[in-house]
Amino acid sequence: MASIRLSEKHGVNPTVPRCYFCGDDKNEVLLLGKLKGDAEAPRGVYDMEPCDTCKGYMEQGIIVISVLDGDCEDPSNPYRTGGWAVLKEEALEHMGINPPELKAQILKARWAFVPDEAWDLMEIPRVGIKESGNA
Repeated sequence: MASIRLSEKHGVNPTVPRCYFCGDDKNEVLLLGKLKGDAEAPRGVYDMEPCDTCKGYMEQGIIVISVLDGDCEDPSNPYRTGGWAVLKEEALEHMGINPPELKAQILKARWAFVPDEAWDLMEIPRVGIKESGNA
């Protein structure tokens, strides 16, 4: 049985994780207990495990997320510029992604950040699935 050290200020110190891919809150609560300095649990902690909706999209195709060109401040989570789409694998095959190892990595991961310049060259609409009513 796992034990949790309670925070003197915040008790079990709960937070709601967010899906890293779509940004929506997940339908779960994380109980963090006492953090360093007895800090309050942060709000909106991103979780790399996709939510059920994004898992479904990843089964259908590849999630692509538009990001600011040249944003290298945090390559693991660059500034997102609002474009969000799901591409069929066949579409990815026709885009001429090089090197081939990159395309293989994207197909395995089932998602990719796409810089705005490349997004526009690929002519991917900037309206997301949720905004277009297809969610």
